[in-house]
Amino acid sequence: MTNPFDDGDARYVLVVNELGDTALWPADHAVPGGWSRRHGPASRAECLREADASGRTRPVPLPPDPALRVHQLFEQQAAVTPDAVALLFAGTRLSYAELNDRANVFAHRLLARGVGRGDVVGVHLERGIELVVALLAVLKTGAGYALLDPHFPVARLDAALADSGSALVVCSPRLRGQLAAEPLVIEPPQAGEPAPGTVNPAVPGHPADTACVMYTSGSTGRPKGVAAPHRALLGTYAGQTYAKFGPGEVFLQCSPVSWDGFALELFGALLFGGACVLQPGQNPDPAAIEELVAVHAVTMLQLSSSLFNYLVDEHPAAFTGVRLVFTGGEVASAEHIARALGRFPGLRVGNGYGPVESMGFTTCHPVGPDDFTGEPVPIGNPVENKRLYLLDNRLEPVPDGETGEIYLAGAGLANGYLGQAARTAERFVPDVVRADGSRMYRTGDLGRRRPGGTLDFRGRGDLQVKIRGFRVEPGEVEAALAKHPDVGRVAVVVREDRPGARRLVAYVVGRAGAAPPRAGELRAHARKTLPEHMVPAGFTMLASLPLTANGKLDRAALRALPAAARNRRRPVA
Repeated sequence: MTNPFDDGDARYVLVVNELGDTALWPADHAVPGGWSRRHGPASRAECLREADASGRTRPVPLPPDPALRVHQLFEQQAAVTPDAVALLFAGTRLSYAELNDRANVFAHRLLARGVGRGDVVGVHLERGIELVVALLAVLKTGAGYALLDPHFPVARLDAALADSGSALVVCSPRLRGQLAAEPLVIEPPQAGEPAPGTVNPAVPGHPADTACVMYTSGSTGRPKGVAAPHRALLGTYAGQTYAKFGPGEVFLQCSPVSWDGFALELFGALLFGGACVLQPGQNPDPAAIEELVAVHAVTMLQLSSSLFNYLVDEHPAAFTGVRLVFTGGEVASAEHIARALGRFPGLRVGNGYGPVESMGFTTCHPVGPDDFTGEPVPIGNPVENKRLYLLDNRLEPVPDGETGEIYLAGAGLANGYLGQAARTAERFVPDVVRADGSRMYRTGDLGRRRPGGTLDFRGRGDLQVKIRGFRVEPGEVEAALAKHPDVGRVAVVVREDRPGARRLVAYVVGRAGAAPPRAGELRAHARKTLPEHMVPAGFTMLASLPLTANGKLDRAALRALPAAARNRRRPVA
């Protein structure tokens, strides 16, 4: 199915709505209501250059609006249940009032440093109480936060800082000075230390203001900073029926801070009176999850499909007493879900779908016995506040039973990609169904609607893949490996030599006249700039890369080659 936005020979126009959003649109389609033509008809490249000339994701900040933002909903909860437990970490408990006070103290420090509405502040901290304090404090200033995983390569984090425009980075004493931005150290308060400035800062803002920036893989080799507004977070968690967020619920926060699931685990608890248990360490630890579930009577878990399967196989006691598990990020295993539900009758499992551009959970399906028929587990229906369209290459809805590309709309949408106006314009396009000036996001994913309305995920329409729950553009991995001095050409593909065991494999052609690089050298080179989930599990040296009849890289031929040697890794998300 040829996507109308990806035809290099077609003509396009650049359109704009009243908020100043620009978007790419096929010239042979009528411009949807709420949008007007700004440039074109012209080539795709020319329209995207014109979009880049705007230089911003959202050109004009919107006037202040009294509608609630993320931190204000937390402040309301702290006023209603000040003594309830909000955070638990490594033997420390913080009530809602204590957490709010500490966030206010640090927010006033940030305000004194000139941080305010429209800014982005880098947060470079290990998982722990100070991380949560810092995130809430940044939001209270009217700024947004960019989460910088301390376990990622410094070069990648510095690039993210530059991309986001962050002049200030919040860090611990141990991490001070590691990144190319002015550090502001946050530490736990000393015993008996006075707590000035515990009043909630009164900073005006708008639900469309950026709340957080999350970095995801980019096909050009440059990570994309997805700028999610307050309304995207609230639209994903508030007023929902797919989960009971509220007092009495205990959410385990174990996802990597770089994953969009981090926000669900944290704010799904803190905005509604629940408790959030923080797992120490960078990545989910199956043994720690089992222990924390037992010690703190955890009721909610969010796990990638790979990690869910691993726990069912190796640590089934991790589900004892848990009422709800969200899984997603990869294709769900009906066999593992059936085993979990059979052993724990009080457990419910929700299979979710949604990219970071729609703040994660966009659809959810309560998995039950009817789904254990040998067919793939459905991804369900859109959650409250969000919309999903299945469109064909004419941008028209496909009939039930037919495959179409998934487009997402509604309150969960990001503002776009920071500093990448052209990329924003080609992915966030006019909502052709509503035709009211709003936008929809082109996921590149394919789906099919069953007669009853439930959705099936049908894979990717491009080369992007999910590895251990993380979205990976093979092009970014290829770009990193190609910088090795002894690499001539490289192609990265995903292999699934065993059902459910997805891994990246790099096929490398050495540079002419140079000694072929060893797998260990390439792995070490990749780790300088790529996070661990993007480092190929296997490397294969070839004399040349296979090509199709029209001269393009033949990825199918690469997948048909014998499997490369691999590193054995436990799921991390």
